[in-house]
Amino acid sequence: MSWKPEDHSGYSFSEYNRQTRPEPVGYTDPRFYQPRSEVGGNATAQVGEYRGPSSLENYTVDAGAEQREAAQRGSVDGKKQRRVSLANLGSLGAIIALMAKFGLASITALISVAIYAQIFGWVFAIGLVALLFVHEMGHAVVMKLKGIPVGGMIFIPLLGAAVFMNRMPRNAKDEAEVGIAGPVAGALASSVCLVLSLTNPESSAIWASLAYFGFFMNLFNLIPILPFDGGRVLAAIDRRIWIIGFIGLVAVQIWEWISGTGSIWLLIFIVMAATQFFTRSPNTPETQAYYTVPLNERVVLGLAYFGLAAILVLGMSMTTGFMPLPR
Repeated sequence: MSWKPEDHSGYSFSEYNRQTRPEPVGYTDPRFYQPRSEVGGNATAQVGEYRGPSSLENYTVDAGAEQREAAQRGSVDGKKQRRVSLANLGSLGAIIALMAKFGLASITALISVAIYAQIFGWVFAIGLVALLFVHEMGHAVVMKLKGIPVGGMIFIPLLGAAVFMNRMPRNAKDEAEVGIAGPVAGALASSVCLVLSLTNPESSAIWASLAYFGFFMNLFNLIPILPFDGGRVLAAIDRRIWIIGFIGLVAVQIWEWISGTGSIWLLIFIVMAATQFFTRSPNTPETQAYYTVPLNERVVLGLAYFGLAAILVLGMSMTTGFMPLPR
């Protein structure tokens, strides 16, 4: 709808009593737009029309106020961005700290699962790494209880796993208890697999295989020489037992060579055992004090060691009947 301003020259109002016509106003300016409303009476304005102001002075624009408002908005937005940036940095720092503590364990666990899966299949590979994890967590829990800082965990494909101590225990008794905690936790996890094989006939084969491997793995760890857990336990009783363990490992390796089934992994264990044997053998006053353990505690550790070994052997024999026969 088009509209022309009325002629105000004949009006008697003071603001329009001039002889000259008022200066034209651009009524298309959006500031002068009046929203549509129902207008009654004798009003001259129609619905949706443009009406100019009665006085242009009422519509002066304060450019400084707009600049101040824009600056204030910019300041608020800047503070929000800084808060978001600080929050992002905090989250990134937490992720880096978490990866530094658990990233190596997670990565090496995935690598181990992938390698074991190529040999045994994915299901057995995941269960195998889970059993290794439970074994190492047994060590870690007792370390925490004794105030020994835990350095981290690593999975070594085809060799097992390890949890690190940031400092040595106070004495051989504490080290023996840390050492036997892993096979104890592993024996419990293997027993759970055995129970699952008995109660789930449809998946009995996989659970029985995991149980057998768990019992065997923890029994193997009781070999009485470092770096095996058995070496830590029996060292608190008498370090001379290490000699028996070392001779036993070498004898097994020679027998395998003669029979043509030599294992490179067993040779690696022999080298590691020899390194530990010669490193911890010197009889300095500090070493003698470290390995001084009361008789009653040595008896308890001996009973725990041989009792656990018997349970693991029994578990292996019980599981054999539920394992799938080789084809």
